[in-house]
Amino acid sequence: MVVLLWLGFAQSLFSGVLFFFLKKDNRLANSLLTTWLLIIAFEFLTTAIDFNFGKNHLTNPFLILNPLIFFYSKSLINPNYKLKWWQLWHILPYVFIKVSAYISGVQLSPNDFFVIDNSTWFKITYGIISIISFIGYSVPSLVMVHRYRINLKNEFSTIDRKITLGWLLFVIIFYMTFMSIAYLLGIVNVVTKVTTYTQLVTFSFLLTLIYIFSFYGLLQEQIYAQEPEESADIYKNPRVSEKDKQRIRQKIESYFTNEKPYLNSELTITMLSIQLSLSRHALTEVLNTEMGKNFYQFVNEYRVEEVKTKLADSKYHHFSIDAIGFESGFNSKSTFYAVFKNTTGLTPSQFRATLKL
Repeated sequence: MVVLLWLGFAQSLFSGVLFFFLKKDNRLANSLLTTWLLIIAFEFLTTAIDFNFGKNHLTNPFLILNPLIFFYSKSLINPNYKLKWWQLWHILPYVFIKVSAYISGVQLSPNDFFVIDNSTWFKITYGIISIISFIGYSVPSLVMVHRYRINLKNEFSTIDRKITLGWLLFVIIFYMTFMSIAYLLGIVNVVTKVTTYTQLVTFSFLLTLIYIFSFYGLLQEQIYAQEPEESADIYKNPRVSEKDKQRIRQKIESYFTNEKPYLNSELTITMLSIQLSLSRHALTEVLNTEMGKNFYQFVNEYRVEEVKTKLADSKYHHFSIDAIGFESGFNSKSTFYAVFKNTTGLTPSQFRATLKL
């Protein structure tokens, strides 16, 4: 156990320092992850010191992980999200439990958890805060990431691993499953006084999370470009009139025909809304209700038509099919082939074979 604690301290401290020096773009998500890693390093350190002195103070490192997952997810999904100073109260449960355990000297011992003594009030408070924190942050985090993933095709014209946050969804589900089992086993511990869950499991799992967040956190790029405040969507008028829908549709189609914004593989609904001076909501509503397509489908249909035009153009005969796909706005060979086949019923090479060149 002691070896695990010192390993966890070294790894979390190393990862925290690594983030501090390598992820210098000052994005909130990176700052949150760096802070969490350093706090967890402190948690491993204090617990290791406790073990060296034969003590085991009642503490819960997940009280700081719960808000991290929520705010880390929110800051990735919303580029303009900013924490306010008063939101520091989210770390108060962790600080309260940590400080109170050391001041009162309450030890972690499942066998006497329900024994009535001077520390009973603290142990009950500990249990209530732990459960509320877990449910209060994990469930909203899961819902938020899930909704974001569902809405991807209304936001992006190109979908890759950088923006799907599949790894984060997996971590949240994995974490919620583990914690649910841990709480059930904890109840078995205190009721039967049979040890089915130990602190070794807690810190082993915590170390696993450190590795996961360190690896994927370093790889995770910024999903959205930082938007100026004035470009933020205003949803005071959620409904778009039929007359406005027709006007917006004509504006979109004219812009795509004349300016070809779809050639930019990184085109997003936000970028288009700025270019057309329209709200994202209006664009999404017109695309979904007036044209019957999401943003992803709409843009990629133009890209497919561009590919078909280039394949039939003698100027592009010396281009490979892949090169034409990239020239037409696709940034992934697999996406290019999948979208083209889904739209035309043929692969790009099959379509080229049908042309009389």
